[in-house]
Amino acid sequence: MKFMFDWGSEVCLWSTNQAAKEKFGTYPVSSSLLPISDELKNELEYLIELHDKALNWDEPNSGLLWNDEQINDFLNNAEKTYNRLCMELGKSYEIELIKAM
Repeated sequence: MKFMFDWGSEVCLWSTNQAAKEKFGTYPVSSSLLPISDELKNELEYLIELHDKALNWDEPNSGLLWNDEQINDFLNNAEKTYNRLCMELGKSYEIELIKAM
């Protein structure tokens, strides 16, 4: 799977191979389907909501509403959460981190 954020998608995990698609369905993967703690599910949901607040929805092509420090803070928190996700899921899951806004 891929761990990445996409505006308005309401997910941050994506199937990238047939095995993942068979297990989780289509391309976007809901964190509710994963064998992870409720605390981590809540953290993923929080990051998804926070990510969507960075975009100027009235003028999406005008750039982000966040400054460089806010972007870096978000990306660092997302990477920490990604690492926790990998730990909780274990070696039977392969997840690629896509670190971009």
